[in-house]
Amino acid sequence: MQSRKIEDENILNQGGSLADISRAIIQQQKPTDQPLNKSLLPSQGLFYHNDISVKKLTTIDIKNLSTVTTDTVDGIMNGILARNVKGVQVNDILVGDKIWLIFYLRSITYDDYPFDIKYQCPECGNMNVFKMQFKDLTVNTLPADFKYEYTLLNGDVVTIGFPTIGNEIESNMILREPEKYSITPIDEELLNIGNYIKAINGKPQSIMQAYRYIETMDGKSFANFANYMADVNFGVKPYINIKCECGNTIVEPLSFSPEFFMPKIK
Repeated sequence: MQSRKIEDENILNQGGSLADISRAIIQQQKPTDQPLNKSLLPSQGLFYHNDISVKKLTTIDIKNLSTVTTDTVDGIMNGILARNVKGVQVNDILVGDKIWLIFYLRSITYDDYPFDIKYQCPECGNMNVFKMQFKDLTVNTLPADFKYEYTLLNGDVVTIGFPTIGNEIESNMILREPEKYSITPIDEELLNIGNYIKAINGKPQSIMQAYRYIETMDGKSFANFANYMADVNFGVKPYINIKCECGNTIVEPLSFSPEFFMPKIK
């Protein structure tokens, strides 16, 4: 792998001390930040006040991503976002933008080098390889007419917010040690829905308070709210649509694999 060229005149302009020259070399070897168009995010960047920049994955990042397990995936991804996404604290990144950003970092690191997905069409039986690129992701974006307040069928008005990585970490802590927060079992899916409720009738809610509220909600109100949130939620879908030569659309699951983050580039 060829290192980035260091311009001699830039070093000479720094002065004569060895320390100054070393600092100049290190500065020129640092990965270059690239501005991110926030409107491309699933959230359309509406929840981030500052400009955001990103930089390519390092070899350590690539190694870590190519060896993730179910137990380590969140910690590794959060660490990589903390190092490679600037302008927003990692705990303030929205969960709906998290996976998109990981795919985006992979894309800029490898110049959007395609990832091969093998598939077989159930209609014609054709077996083929789809060369997936970043543009092929199935992404839901925040609806333009989204309202932050929603009136439930029971008459209560909930203020909606979208969970951040910080909220995700808090939820995971609750699920790891539920006995500290509840004398009854905690349902993971209901807890995740609770992350979207920030206030009820104007009164701020903690995650556990929102969870308890959902737990005691009547069936009609719960079904209505859960379906509404499914409609307005944003993020990368865990599948990809592949168009077969016969015209049929094949839905293939999308998962992280070692080859995805460390492609066999020739």
